[in-house]
Amino acid sequence: MSDRIRQLVEIIGLSKEMLAKARDHDWERVTELEVARKTLVVSCFQQPTAGQDVPEVAAAIQEILRLNQDVSEIGRQYQEELVGEIHTNNIGRAARIAYQNCAP
Repeated sequence: MSDRIRQLVEIIGLSKEMLAKARDHDWERVTELEVARKTLVVSCFQQPTAGQDVPEVAAAIQEILRLNQDVSEIGRQYQEELVGEIHTNNIGRAARIAYQNCAP
């Protein structure tokens, strides 16, 4: 196994860990893992890919992209939940203020 393939395996491992942490809504850890992964990605692709590694590299990239999409989708859904909660809290606050202003 080439160094690049080992790096890609590690990148996929970090991506899977990011997905697990996203499912737990541990966004701080997702960010930390992304920083570590980005460093590894930059290192991994500093040199051209050897011909014999192209199929494995292509498959690894597809897997990484799929995992990224899953993390992004979880993030998007969580963001929508937070926006809904904020909206609900704002309505509740406005109703409370209106009630207080009308109460004798």
